[in-house]
Amino acid sequence: MVTSEAPVARVVVPIDPSRRYAPALDGLRAVAALLVIALHVGIYTGQVASSWLGIGTGGPLGPVLSRFTVGVPIFFVLSGLLLYRPWADAALDNRPPPSARVYLWHRALRILPAYWLVAIVALIAFASSTHGSLWPVVQTLTLTHIYSDTGIPLGITQTWSLATEVAFYAVLPLLAVVLHRLVVQPARILLAFAVLEIINLGTVVLTHVPSAGPYPKLALWLPEYLGYFAAGIALAAWSAHLARVAEPPGLAVLIGRRPWLSWGVALVAYVAVSTPLTGTTARYPTVVEALLEHVLYLVIAVTLVLPLLFRADHGPAKLLAGRIPSALGRISYGLFLWHMVVVEAWLRITGQTAGHAQFWILFPVTVVFTVAIAAASFVLVERPVRRLRGLVRA
Repeated sequence: MVTSEAPVARVVVPIDPSRRYAPALDGLRAVAALLVIALHVGIYTGQVASSWLGIGTGGPLGPVLSRFTVGVPIFFVLSGLLLYRPWADAALDNRPPPSARVYLWHRALRILPAYWLVAIVALIAFASSTHGSLWPVVQTLTLTHIYSDTGIPLGITQTWSLATEVAFYAVLPLLAVVLHRLVVQPARILLAFAVLEIINLGTVVLTHVPSAGPYPKLALWLPEYLGYFAAGIALAAWSAHLARVAEPPGLAVLIGRRPWLSWGVALVAYVAVSTPLTGTTARYPTVVEALLEHVLYLVIAVTLVLPLLFRADHGPAKLLAGRIPSALGRISYGLFLWHMVVVEAWLRITGQTAGHAQFWILFPVTVVFTVAIAAASFVLVERPVRRLRGLVRA
């Protein structure tokens, strides 16, 4: 007699917590870079009012473009995620942590050569007041310009956020030491995130109380943005845990099955942050407005990243991992670095003044020229210097 057994149903876990998310994250970096470019073009064309720069009163595109500042929190969350993941893997596998010396060397090679090039160009072309003055040049080249009163040269004003990110690079090995024993318990990592987020919220309060005045220097420093990096660290720890469990928790499964739902949450948060609830860029925000803006930006950045970690072959991840988004993502650092040089150069060539250019002309011009320069920078500077990574070993 022939017997047969009923086939056993194969359980497919709809998440991918491995590290195959890199192409999608490249695509998200490209989106963040384009958001930053559109924001700055919006300011320089008068579409976005800027009380800091004293440019424009705002145009019809202002309510949307003004909140493209969320591109910076997206960059910060991605940095926390990608840079902390090796430490999380080492802790969970009971291996020695990555070498801090090698890590810092790699970061320096990744950041400084391309930055020095654009900084020198900007100093020569747009900062004639610094010619013959050594100290402002030193501060610019060492990314310590956010800690001084001399200001940031035209053409690289956006690099305040790069200086903040470099500060995070410097403290990450110390944070990793503190988190080494905590990362084995997800609840402890959430507690660590809560502590860092509280520091962030406290700094936001300090920089927005009336007695602080508008735009204090502390508002550009790392504590003001620590929560975004901490969120990336928490995502790195969570994804590392999920790569080592047989049955993922329900939230991870839901995100894996419904990745667009996460992006829907990001859209709702973006609509909320674009309302008067978070104030206006025409004036410095109040404490309540700044706190709400920070929380909504955090929600947007995290919910944009989440589905990319768990479904590399589906939904938003598949969209962002396409050839064009991922290619732009690989040169996104150059896009960030060079776009303000293009903007300033265009204004001088055309004889226009900041706040009075045409958005629908300046934006495509900036994107086209910036992509070309960024691609050249990647091929001629960023990629070749990677060959020096092996000079410092653990």
